[in-house]
Amino acid sequence: MKRTGVSPVIATLLLIVIAVAAAVLAYIWIIGYQGTLTQQASTAQLQERIKIEGVQYSGGTLTVYVRNIGDVKVNISAVYVYDPSGTVLVKSILNPSQYSIDPGKVTDTTPQSPTVSVTLAPGTTYTVKVVTVKGTEATYTFTYRT
Repeated sequence: MKRTGVSPVIATLLLIVIAVAAAVLAYIWIIGYQGTLTQQASTAQLQERIKIEGVQYSGGTLTVYVRNIGDVKVNISAVYVYDPSGTVLVKSILNPSQYSIDPGKVTDTTPQSPTVSVTLAPGTTYTVKVVTVKGTEATYTFTYRT
């Protein structure tokens, strides 16, 4: 009984079909993965990010200077002041339309900067938290010195 194998032509065709199928599957996977990365990158670029540059306390009024370090306009909706034990001394809900900050800008004038009325004790450390309409938060800790 004589055994014969697969002819060389058929073997070559099978190898070509397998290679093409593997290349198509790899291409589809890479394109899908690249689309996911592009979507994540574009979403990450358009985020709200804020930073409290500093605070100023004068005459019972605390002025908070906030910088928009994100890529979209932000609207400040609340300012909180905490004492060293974490107790909220002031919770100030603001009108967000009055406190909007363009990307890269800082609230640099008192009428535009969020202000709250509070009494601070000299030598005590306080924490200020600013919250935007979308929930982005920034905190700043300082020790009040007369």
